[in-house]
Amino acid sequence: MTKAEKIKQTRQQTKERRKNQIPVVYQLKINLSSVSKETKNKLSKLFLEAKWLYNYIVADIENRLNSNADKLKEVEIKVGENFERRKIENLSSQMKQALRERIKQNLYSLHVQKENGYRTGKLQFKHCVNSIPLKQYGNTFKFVNQQKTRVKIQGIKKPLRVLGGHQIPGDSEIAKAELVRRPSGIYLFVTCYIDRDKYTGAWKHRKNRKGVVKPRVWQTFATDSGIDFKPTGFMLSNGLKLEWQIKETRRLKKLQKQFSRQKKGSKRWYKTKEKIAKEYEKLTNIKYDVINKTCSFLYRYRKICFQDDNIKGWKNGHFSKSVHHSAVGTIKRRLSDSLRVSTAVVKSNVPTTKTCSRCGSQQEISLSDRIFRCSVCSLEIDRDLNAAINMLKEVGLGRSELTPVEWETAAKIFRGNPYILVSHTT
Repeated sequence: MTKAEKIKQTRQQTKERRKNQIPVVYQLKINLSSVSKETKNKLSKLFLEAKWLYNYIVADIENRLNSNADKLKEVEIKVGENFERRKIENLSSQMKQALRERIKQNLYSLHVQKENGYRTGKLQFKHCVNSIPLKQYGNTFKFVNQQKTRVKIQGIKKPLRVLGGHQIPGDSEIAKAELVRRPSGIYLFVTCYIDRDKYTGAWKHRKNRKGVVKPRVWQTFATDSGIDFKPTGFMLSNGLKLEWQIKETRRLKKLQKQFSRQKKGSKRWYKTKEKIAKEYEKLTNIKYDVINKTCSFLYRYRKICFQDDNIKGWKNGHFSKSVHHSAVGTIKRRLSDSLRVSTAVVKSNVPTTKTCSRCGSQQEISLSDRIFRCSVCSLEIDRDLNAAINMLKEVGLGRSELTPVEWETAAKIFRGNPYILVSHTT
């Protein structure tokens, strides 16, 4: 059997295995406190060399993209007005190859956007590269012990201690990983493939912190729902209202004042810059917690519908600051892409807010009016609830009242986040 035939056979076997497996990504944190100064410098040099290689290829993308970029030993970079040669010593050939493939994927994304009618430019130079793909387990990275507490990364001599390796099941198939640098530290995102039945069984009989097994059930609602989004929350057609406020902390505002008064490029300036980045990372974590919990709740409906609003247009008004920390765009994208729930999108030109949900007549209403009042049938209703009901009617679905199961499930999911307020409107 030739080498090409062996590769073909292995790929076919992998495809057959993947049919009964699901991909799960585990986040591990590299413990930098137990790492020597030399290893820390090598880790930071990895990301620096990744930036050099990326910008070198982008500078002359037509000639350098399809060349042997994974065999480059040195690259030319711009320093001020001059060009200098820098050696690539820590990046392995597979890391270089993965970075080249990422550039190809970015070009393909621009091509798709252009075909869909969007105005696109060209790939820009990167100020920093904060993620490096490790695409082959056993070569670019591998765990050196059974407990998965130490990992060996290609280019780093000594194994690194990682936190969170206990999450990975012993019978899982480790496929690839990504080395990610964040303000709070360096993380390793490991992609594993787990047997579908085993993963579902483990989820249903998951142990709590005390080691007690409490069976879990995925509670679903046999109803449809319309959603009217706003910058800081949304309203469901059954009257359930969710609001969240993710504001800049006092510490962040204080650091920003301090940062503006310091001399650019000084040691204190860089230290304050790192502190500000950590504060913004905390806000991002809060936002994604809101997104995950909201989507987990909405996935339980039979069908949901929402309007195709221009979220970018909201930034032009008085909501620019609230839209900055809003999660509406990500929630909409996840709902549209998810296979867990059926979605229907109402066109943006349909006047759902102006139309009466009882008689169908249209009334003029300003943005400051939070109550919709119909002059024909004398209906008085919350404007967001009225819009959510009209969305259901637009797609031919009926409205249902809020059930105790929905209310209890919302309380269980959102009670752990103090930034989310759940209420009911009639």
